[in-house]
Amino acid sequence: MKTQHIEDIIDMQDELLEISEIEKMISDEEILEMYENKYSNKLYCLVMKSLTHEVYTKENIAKKTFERIIIHLNTLNKKLNRNVGLLVATLDYLQNIIKTLDEPKIIEENKSDVLLETSTIDELTTLYLRDIFDITIIKRVAESNRSKTPISLIMLDIDDFKVINDTYGHQKGDFVLNKIGEEINLSVRQMDMAARYGGEEFAILMPETRISTASKIAQRLRKKIKNIDFEEFKVTISLGVSQSDDEINTAQKLIEIADTYLYKAKENGKDRVEIYEKSN
Repeated sequence: MKTQHIEDIIDMQDELLEISEIEKMISDEEILEMYENKYSNKLYCLVMKSLTHEVYTKENIAKKTFERIIIHLNTLNKKLNRNVGLLVATLDYLQNIIKTLDEPKIIEENKSDVLLETSTIDELTTLYLRDIFDITIIKRVAESNRSKTPISLIMLDIDDFKVINDTYGHQKGDFVLNKIGEEINLSVRQMDMAARYGGEEFAILMPETRISTASKIAQRLRKKIKNIDFEEFKVTISLGVSQSDDEINTAQKLIEIADTYLYKAKENGKDRVEIYEKSN
């Protein structure tokens, strides 16, 4: 039964693999063996074409590149303590580590409209999903490095959100998330990208923006949210702001610094903005 199922899932169209199929290859040696038998000396060229939409003509190079992407995926997962996903790891490795992918095309064009409509927006907050943010920040930081323009990031977290859920219930907690998502959308500029980063944590990516401007927007947003009337209670947020520079030149570092200053804001009393300052 399992062999028949494996044969069914490798029946492809247009010589492209689904990302889910490649992920199954990574996690199951039997499935990998079936693919290797079916596609022989062109499997890894097909895998890389499916991931990047670029043509790889040498199987040994394609295989070695894919193996290094998997190593990079495992490294990212360990560092960030979560599964970043195969597409994010591929984009980061090819664009930022070995710098061979200048114009990444991650999503097939004939699927992009469906994806945009169904899986880019978090329904509760109406902000972008974490996976979309992860892909976008890698691309935007790379663009910032090439153009030598600053990019800023605001990370923010709702203070004592667990208390709200425990005291007033999860339905009220969802209402708070929805209202804060609305306020973030109203506060950001068209060029910015706001996402629900996870739970009650949010991220605002601000291309071509210095930290002085980003911090002003962060302060305005903090005050607006504090003034929202939730009847039974008030809500405050803590924010951390980072900006790219010669040392903070990857998406991971930009996030780490903003997150560090977010937790500094928590430690310093909450309901405040903490801003990265480069040491001399």
